[in-house]
Amino acid sequence: MPAKNRVTSAPDILIHLHIPKTGGTSLNSTVQHGFRTDEVLEVNVFGIPETEQRDGLGLIRNDYFQRQIGSYAGEDLKGIRYITGHLPFGLHRLLKRQAKYFSVIRHPVDRVVSDFFFGIQSNEPYHINGKPMEFDEFVESEDVRSCDYQARVFSGCPDLGTKGVPVERRHLDQAKRNIEDDFLAVAPLERMTELALLIRHIYRWPMRRLLTEYKLKTRSRPRVNEISSRLIKTIEVRNAFDLELYDWVQSRFATQCGLFEPQLSRDRRIYGIVAGVLNEAGQVLPWQVRKRLAQVLFYA
Repeated sequence: MPAKNRVTSAPDILIHLHIPKTGGTSLNSTVQHGFRTDEVLEVNVFGIPETEQRDGLGLIRNDYFQRQIGSYAGEDLKGIRYITGHLPFGLHRLLKRQAKYFSVIRHPVDRVVSDFFFGIQSNEPYHINGKPMEFDEFVESEDVRSCDYQARVFSGCPDLGTKGVPVERRHLDQAKRNIEDDFLAVAPLERMTELALLIRHIYRWPMRRLLTEYKLKTRSRPRVNEISSRLIKTIEVRNAFDLELYDWVQSRFATQCGLFEPQLSRDRRIYGIVAGVLNEAGQVLPWQVRKRLAQVLFYA
């Protein structure tokens, strides 16, 4: 087993690299509870012109992030232990303390579908020639969000934020090296709960800190089996490196989880039962009541 899979100690700063439409909002709402409020830096872009805040991949620009951390007094910045947002890989180099990322990767066909229809749901559709795109136009376009987007993000190569610039094998290799060297863990979306539980083990948190409410689901979107086979094939061809990266992450994360067994499987069963109770209670109970219920039900 590769030595780099044996991450067992918590970094000084944990960075949530939130790739759009990979379940990151739900994951963040789970992991963030492990830290005190004054230990958390949420990079907020609301109210800032998009050209000043986002790069070609739609992620936070480095200079905008520098202004965010520059607004902290020295001692306050030293207290930050968790940073979250639609952040590009490489921000750890701007910090003077040991930092590790964590993230989730999604099957590229499902992510492309979710990304497009979430834009429509949010009244921020993709455009072509000044008009909102149809789904087939988006799939067949050279938009960076429809072509190997996750490999672009994990590679940390700024040139890949330019429309029409393709992902090459060297970029995929760089993405894998970045994950090996600088990530606490990366998990497929289907194993997001195990990722949160793995982080819990590394930080030695009580189970009750992993509270969450799932958010930002894309409603009114077609299921993958409702999309034409031609469009699915096109997505797969335009996301061949994303598909390879997704399969590699699946295998790597399964190996990493094995380091925490059998405890991780026991925790997964307990979490599933209690989370089910909380989700049912969430239909009728206020948040503070649900939080207290979780503290009673979850073991320390």
